[in-house]
Amino acid sequence: MNAARALTVLMLATPVASSFADVSYSHARIAEPFPVIQSELAACLDRRDSLADRKAFLDLEKKTIDREGDAIERTGATLAADLRALDNRDAAAVAAYNARSDEQNRRVAAHNRRVADMNSAASLFNGDAADMSAYCNWRASRPYFASTLR
Repeated sequence: MNAARALTVLMLATPVASSFADVSYSHARIAEPFPVIQSELAACLDRRDSLADRKAFLDLEKKTIDREGDAIERTGATLAADLRALDNRDAAAVAAYNARSDEQNRRVAAHNRRVADMNSAASLFNGDAADMSAYCNWRASRPYFASTLR
């Protein structure tokens, strides 16, 4: 009986032992395909800082333009009220009103040019920010690179 039991254990153990013998281990290594170069990091940091400065300037410029627009709107409302009260038979009053209206029109034209320049600068900023994102974001996904961008 002992021989039969030993034979059974031997037969059951043989497939298990042979499966241990078939084990192989991969020799593949995961390597960084594109190592970050210090100059790339420096370029991304410089671009980030430059964009932050430009954004701060654009925000300040927008506040100034908005204040100027509000002042132009108030002056326009005053001119509209003056026009309703204007005596068209008084040539001096009409000439004075026309002079103030012409000045307001020049102010509006200058404001519109400033707004157009601001919109152009904002458009360039948005394009540069998109370029920076395209260049730096894939680099920022690496833990050692991303920690320096914060």
